[in-house]
Amino acid sequence: MGNRISKFKKKIFINDINDNHKHCETTISNTGFPVVDNELDEEKRHHELMVNIWNSTFSSPVESILKHGNAKVLDIGCGFGVWIYDMALNYPLSHFTGIDIITPKDTLLSNVRLIQADVLKGLKYSDCSFDYIHSRDLFWYITTKDASKLFPDLLRILKPGGWIESVEYVTEITNPGPNTKFLTDTLSSYLRNHGVCPDGFYKNLSKLFKENNLEYQIEEKVIYISDSEVTAKKFLIVFKMVKSVILEYTSIGSEKYDEILDKVSAELIEYKSYVRSLRHFGKKL
Repeated sequence: MGNRISKFKKKIFINDINDNHKHCETTISNTGFPVVDNELDEEKRHHELMVNIWNSTFSSPVESILKHGNAKVLDIGCGFGVWIYDMALNYPLSHFTGIDIITPKDTLLSNVRLIQADVLKGLKYSDCSFDYIHSRDLFWYITTKDASKLFPDLLRILKPGGWIESVEYVTEITNPGPNTKFLTDTLSSYLRNHGVCPDGFYKNLSKLFKENNLEYQIEEKVIYISDSEVTAKKFLIVFKMVKSVILEYTSIGSEKYDEILDKVSAELIEYKSYVRSLRHFGKKL
C-alpha cells in the first residue's frame, strides 16, 4: 500500500480543524452540497498522501507524451492546483489547465493556467483539445444525471487516443463505529434525495467508462484511517461542513451533533475503519 503514514494521536480533536476550516458558502449545482474549502496546506498534505499511497501521480500511460512536450492536460475540480503544479514541475514542456468552482490562486508557472468555472454549465473548449484529462474527488459531489452529462462533454474535448482518469474515494467506510455509521447513513439519505447515489456512484463511474466506448482499467488502494491523519481530518472536515444538512434529517440538536462528531474521531481509530481509493483510467478510441 505504498508508503504508510506513521500512526498519529489516539483521537483527532475536532477543535484542531475548527479555526482553519470555516463553512464554505459555495455549493455544488443541483445538490446544495457545500464545497469543502480546504486550506492550501491541507490540500498539499492530501496530495502527498495520495502520491505515497499510489506510489505515482497518475496511472494513465501518458508519461512519454508529457516528456516529449506540447501535451495539453486538463484537471477538472483542481482546487488550488496542487496536482497540476506537481505535474507541471515534472513535465515542464507540456501545458496544464485547471478548472474549479472556487477562486484560483495566482499561477506561479508559465505552463499552468487556473480557471474559475462551473463545469456543470458546459466546457467551453473545442472538440479534441486535450491529450489527457484528470479529476480527483469530483464525481461523488455531483448528481448521477450531471455526471452523465459531464462525462461525454469531457470525451468531446479529449483527443482520439487521449486518456481520461478519475480518482475517487468509495464513500462507504468499512468497519465504521455506531456514531460514524449514523452520520454516514444520514448523509447518504440526504444525497440520495438530491440525485446523488453515494452507495453506487463508483459503479456509475465504471458504467460511464464502459458505455462511452473506452478501453479502461480500474485500480484500487485501501487507506486505513488509523494510518492517515490527513484522511481522518478530511473525513471530519466534510462532516463539519454538512452539519446543517444532517440536522435537517434528524431530531438531534447542534450540541448533540458536536458530541457525536467528537465520538466519531475516536471511533475511526478504535474500529480500524478504512476507505478505498479507486482510479478509473481509459483511452478514447
